[in-house]
Amino acid sequence: MTARSTPRTAKPAPRTPPVPTQHLAGRTWDIMERAGDDIVVPKQTILLEVHVTESQFTRLKGYIRDRITMEKGKAFLAFGGGYIITTDPMKIAASVGKRLAGINTELRRLLSGWINPLGENVGDYEVLAMYQDEIGHMLRLEDRMRKASIALPAPAKPPTRKRARATPKR
Repeated sequence: MTARSTPRTAKPAPRTPPVPTQHLAGRTWDIMERAGDDIVVPKQTILLEVHVTESQFTRLKGYIRDRITMEKGKAFLAFGGGYIITTDPMKIAASVGKRLAGINTELRRLLSGWINPLGENVGDYEVLAMYQDEIGHMLRLEDRMRKASIALPAPAKPPTRKRARATPKR
């Protein structure tokens, strides 16, 4: 099967100009504020209302966390299957703990999969020896932080919107 050629007179469709990340982040923050503090907004709701792709969503989350949260004095967290804005220290601590656990796993994998397989030869490479020491130090710090967070009470589960049950058709 051969590809069909397009007529030479056909002009390509004009590209839509890109929307700046800060604009998309602002629209997302507006959605979060309308929902209210500590109310979970599903990711799909944000994607549909702001009209963004997954990669745009990833960029706008970074923009929100880097800039808007400091201006507004609220944290923007992935929480309970969606996203929330909050000032609740227990929810923030729980989210930080989850992120640190993921970072801890990645640090352990850097050691076990990349650096430690060299065994005693690591000492021959100053930078690798430094990485080995510093990653070990980070892992010990994370362990101390995790133990300290165990003393915190668990955050309250966010209220969820109840779905109306469909009535059976007769």
